[in-house]
Amino acid sequence: MARTLWFLSDTLGSGDEQLGKILMRNFIYSLARGEQRPARLMFMNGGVRLTCEGSESLDDIKLMAEAGTIVKSCGTCLDFLGLKDALAVGEVGDMSGSAAVLAGDSDVVTVA
Repeated sequence: MARTLWFLSDTLGSGDEQLGKILMRNFIYSLARGEQRPARLMFMNGGVRLTCEGSESLDDIKLMAEAGTIVKSCGTCLDFLGLKDALAVGEVGDMSGSAAVLAGDSDVVTVA
Protein backbone atom coordinates (compact mmCIF):
# COMPACT_ATOMS: atom_id res chain seq x y z
CA MET A 1 0.00 0.00 0.00
CA ALA A 2 1.29 3.46 -0.88
CA ARG A 3 2.11 5.71 2.04
CA THR A 4 1.24 9.41 1.96
CA LEU A 5 2.62 11.88 4.47
CA TRP A 6 0.40 14.91 4.97
CA PHE A 7 2.27 17.92 6.41
CA LEU A 8 0.00 20.52 8.02
CA SER A 9 2.71 22.71 9.56
CA ASP A 10 6.35 23.62 9.14
CA THR A 11 6.93 22.60 12.77
CA LEU A 12 6.70 19.18 14.39
CA GLY A 13 4.65 19.07 17.57
CA SER A 14 3.37 21.93 19.67
CA GLY A 15 5.08 24.02 22.29
CA ASP A 16 8.32 25.74 21.41
CA GLU A 17 8.27 26.89 17.78
CA GLN A 18 12.06 26.90 17.36
CA LEU A 19 12.27 23.33 18.67
CA GLY A 20 9.39 22.33 16.38
CA LYS A 21 11.27 23.65 13.33
CA ILE A 22 14.41 21.72 14.33
CA LEU A 23 12.40 18.54 14.85
CA MET A 24 10.67 18.91 11.46
CA ARG A 25 13.97 19.53 9.68
CA ASN A 26 15.50 16.45 11.34
CA PHE A 27 12.43 14.33 10.55
CA ILE A 28 12.48 15.23 6.85
CA TYR A 29 16.26 14.73 6.70
CA SER A 30 15.87 11.23 8.19
CA LEU A 31 12.92 10.45 5.94
CA ALA A 32 14.91 11.39 2.82
CA ARG A 33 17.72 9.04 3.79
CA GLY A 34 15.65 6.13 5.05
CA GLU A 35 15.32 2.80 3.32
CA GLN A 36 11.59 3.25 2.72
CA ARG A 37 10.42 6.53 1.30
CA PRO A 38 6.79 7.59 1.05
CA ALA A 39 5.00 7.46 -2.28
CA ARG A 40 3.58 10.95 -1.78
CA LEU A 41 4.21 14.07 0.29
CA MET A 42 1.31 16.50 0.60
CA PHE A 43 1.72 19.95 2.15
CA MET A 44 -1.15 22.08 3.41
CA ASN A 45 -1.58 25.23 5.49
CA GLY A 46 1.76 26.28 7.03
CA GLY A 47 3.31 23.03 5.81
CA VAL A 48 3.65 24.55 2.32
CA ARG A 49 6.53 26.68 3.64
CA LEU A 50 8.63 23.50 3.62
CA THR A 51 8.45 23.31 -0.20
CA CYS A 52 9.28 26.95 -0.84
CA GLU A 53 12.49 28.92 -1.33
CA GLY A 54 14.28 29.46 1.97
CA SER A 55 13.14 26.19 3.54
CA GLU A 56 15.90 24.35 5.38
CA SER A 57 14.26 21.08 4.25
CA LEU A 58 14.19 21.91 0.57
CA ASP A 59 17.21 19.80 -0.43
CA ASP A 60 15.82 16.76 1.40
CA ILE A 61 12.38 17.12 -0.19
CA LYS A 62 14.04 17.52 -3.60
CA LEU A 63 16.04 14.35 -2.93
CA MET A 64 12.81 12.42 -2.33
CA ALA A 65 11.16 13.98 -5.41
CA GLU A 66 14.12 12.98 -7.56
CA ALA A 67 13.76 9.42 -6.22
CA GLY A 68 10.13 9.30 -7.38
CA THR A 69 8.13 10.62 -4.42
CA ILE A 70 5.20 12.76 -5.57
CA VAL A 71 5.26 16.21 -3.91
CA LYS A 72 2.14 18.41 -3.90
CA SER A 73 1.55 21.72 -2.13
CA CYS A 74 -1.92 23.21 -1.63
CA GLY A 75 -2.51 25.99 -4.15
CA THR A 76 -5.01 27.80 -1.93
CA CYS A 77 -2.49 27.76 0.91
CA LEU A 78 0.34 29.03 -1.31
CA ASP A 79 -1.89 31.86 -2.56
CA PHE A 80 -3.11 32.80 0.92
CA LEU A 81 0.44 32.91 2.32
CA GLY A 82 1.78 34.78 -0.72
CA LEU A 83 4.15 31.91 -1.60
CA LYS A 84 2.95 30.69 -5.01
CA ASP A 85 5.97 32.19 -6.79
CA ALA A 86 8.32 30.78 -4.13
CA LEU A 87 7.39 27.11 -4.67
CA ALA A 88 10.71 25.34 -5.29
CA VAL A 89 9.84 21.64 -5.40
CA GLY A 90 6.86 19.62 -6.51
CA GLU A 91 3.58 20.73 -8.00
CA VAL A 92 0.67 22.89 -6.97
CA GLY A 93 -2.20 20.71 -5.80
CA ASP A 94 -5.88 21.42 -5.33
CA MET A 95 -8.52 20.38 -2.83
CA SER A 96 -10.20 17.84 -5.12
CA GLY A 97 -6.86 16.06 -5.58
CA SER A 98 -6.19 16.17 -1.83
CA ALA A 99 -9.65 14.83 -1.05
CA ALA A 100 -9.19 11.99 -3.55
CA VAL A 101 -5.88 10.95 -1.97
CA LEU A 102 -7.18 11.20 1.58
CA ALA A 103 -10.32 9.21 0.76
CA GLY A 104 -8.49 6.77 -1.52
CA ASP A 105 -6.63 3.56 -0.94
CA SER A 106 -3.38 5.13 0.22
CA ASP A 107 -2.14 4.88 3.81
CA VAL A 108 -2.15 8.52 5.07
CA VAL A 109 -0.04 9.68 8.00
CA THR A 110 -0.54 13.22 9.30
CA VAL A 111 2.61 15.06 10.34
CA ALA A 112 1.79 18.09 12.48
